Amino acid sequence: MTEKRRSQGDRRRAQRRKADRRQTPGSRLDLILDVTRRLMSITDLDALLRDMATVTTQLLDADRATIFIVDRERGEIWSRVALGTGAGEIRQAIGVGIAGMVAATGETINIADAYDDPRFNPEPDRRTGYRTKTLLTFPMTGQNGRVIGVFQVVNKNGGEFTSDDEDTLSSLGASAAVAVENAQLLAEQRRLWTTLIETLAVTIDARDQQTAGHSQRVTRYAEVIGRALGLEGIELEKRRRAALLHDYGKIAGRDQFLLKPGKLDEAEFEYMKAHAEKTGEFLAHLVFPQDMRDVPVIASQHHERMDGKGYPRGLPAERILLGARIVAAADVFDALTAPRYYKPAYTLEKTLEIMDGMAGDHLDPVVVSAVRRSVHDLDWTLDSMKHTWPRPGDEGMAAAPESGLSERDKEASS
Repeated sequence: MTEKRRSQGDRRRAQRRKADRRQTPGSRLDLILDVTRRLMSITDLDALLRDMATVTTQLLDADRATIFIVDRERGEIWSRVALGTGAGEIRQAIGVGIAGMVAATGETINIADAYDDPRFNPEPDRRTGYRTKTLLTFPMTGQNGRVIGVFQVVNKNGGEFTSDDEDTLSSLGASAAVAVENAQLLAEQRRLWTTLIETLAVTIDARDQQTAGHSQRVTRYAEVIGRALGLEGIELEKRRRAALLHDYGKIAGRDQFLLKPGKLDEAEFEYMKAHAEKTGEFLAHLVFPQDMRDVPVIASQHHERMDGKGYPRGLPAERILLGARIVAAADVFDALTAPRYYKPAYTLEKTLEIMDGMAGDHLDPVVVSAVRRSVHDLDWTLDSMKHTWPRPGDEGMAAAPESGLSERDKEASS
């Protein structure tokens, strides 16, 4: 019993010491420095805003916080992080509302009683049943001196927001602004990279009406299959990028072979097989991010086979990357389910039957099993992508046979 009382006393004294440290300017500065180090390590903007909102409520001992980002192109401020509100994305015009006013003027607004201030809009409180009492809204200023965001903190526990709270937000805001600008720069670089990859894929699909949308469909199917295999995050993203670019080597192909209806002769087929190797060669000229460096290899291996009889290198199964096995299955799935010059669209049942027959020699049986497990998701995705199929009236599509396996599909499944 004595030991228990001593333990409880130790905990109370530790809690008092912790509270005392929070109340001193020096300890608050230490906490801000610690927060700054943490913020600088976060590169995802949404994750950064969540952390900033959490830290702000803790530092100011408040009930809620929202971090807004200024979108000058649209003349709005937005946030997907509003602690305690359960809200989705919030958007409002710059200059409208208290946060919008702070974004427009760069001036801090500290309200001791929200319902006594004519600038406060009580409508959100009426909708949610929440009661706003005190409100501190503070600008976040970027390196060029322009407001890039707004802190809005609600309901100080035990009183009103003070000048010390404003100083705290000023200290936090300086480092937070740098972190936000870094995250925005990285997001812009990712968008540039993504649009570049998508543009490369479009240039391939645009060469041939019958394969228009093929790269996009293969990417969607590869994502479904990858998820069925338990992939997520960057591992799934790598497969998406490789699927989008898997046919890029066809950019060097001659139209007389690329657009030929029906069966290719042996020399023509050998010529077309070179596209897989060219895909790897062309993509090797791009400097992929560190975590995407094997995308060119995955893309170039999508015609390798489990029995070692694939191309361009005739690799044994153990040297074929998982991503390439997934893209190969997605590629076959689209080749069978979409109409081409030389064949109609096969039913889902017929497609699965053919792919089952390809498992082992051609396709990875584990990946084909994942196709089977994800058949409902693939069926839904297939239906949602039919608008990208070539139409019967498109050039060359009238040549498609009405039924049966095409010569090309017989070759693929043998």
